Amino acid sequence: MSVRQHHNYYLAKAGKVSSIFFIVIFTLIIGAGCEEFAHSSYKYEESFEQTIPVKEAGSFSLSNINGSITVTSSPEMEVVIKATKYARWKKEDLGKVRIEVVSGEKSVIIDTVYERKNLQAKVEYEIKVPENMALELVKTVNGKVNVSGKFDRAKLSTTNGGITAQGDFHWLEGTTTNGSLNISQVKGIVNLKTTNGSIKVELDEVAGDLRAKTTNGSITIKLAGQPDAQFFARTTNGSIKVDYPVTVEGEISRRRVEGRIGSGQGPKIELKTTNGSISLLKKQGHEPI
Repeated sequence: MSVRQHHNYYLAKAGKVSSIFFIVIFTLIIGAGCEEFAHSSYKYEESFEQTIPVKEAGSFSLSNINGSITVTSSPEMEVVIKATKYARWKKEDLGKVRIEVVSGEKSVIIDTVYERKNLQAKVEYEIKVPENMALELVKTVNGKVNVSGKFDRAKLSTTNGGITAQGDFHWLEGTTTNGSLNISQVKGIVNLKTTNGSIKVELDEVAGDLRAKTTNGSITIKLAGQPDAQFFARTTNGSIKVDYPVTVEGEISRRRVEGRIGSGQGPKIELKTTNGSISLLKKQGHEPI
């Protein structure tokens, strides 16, 4: 049964009291998790640079605790590591953070070692890797993760910070707890998850399964053209808006929609949130998300 005439029917209203409560709680959680690293000043710094040639675009991994990570791809067959260590109170604390690099003919692993917990120091990374390299795990705890370029696959993780990704991936996974995810022009399978934050995705085409899940936040997907996909959306306290006609094949209610978009022979689009709205929209020209 076609429900073109009902595709905007999925608008549901969350209670005003619940919305206000969610905004307050969400703000407190984000503030508690990131305030120290976002607003504190660091008196001392030290640079680190290393270039590692590789024979093949194999795999790359980076683990950090405090500080952001940026990774881009390049046609060059080398991994370029640029990092800056920061210490908040004592210059000697710079020496208590080590950047350990293990490399092979087609792999590079970076581990950031802090000599003790609660050390008032952080490391900011800027990395270049060869195109089509696999980002096995790029991880920090307190900081943002930004990735752009062409990669075989990528697993991105942080706890207190956002994730942004743009480019060509066969497979992309992004996970955070207190932060938002912003994904654009990604080609391939996409799996996104956060607890306290929104998810925004802008694609020219749905080239692989797209899954997005959050607890306290909205999900906004903007697509160019007419997708052919299996569609599933569910929210508990929020609304669902779909700019495309949906042929219902499963359950449909104020907060749950299952069906086909277009032929339905393409990838899956699965969107879930608890406190927030879901929007699957047609992208207008070069409109940003």
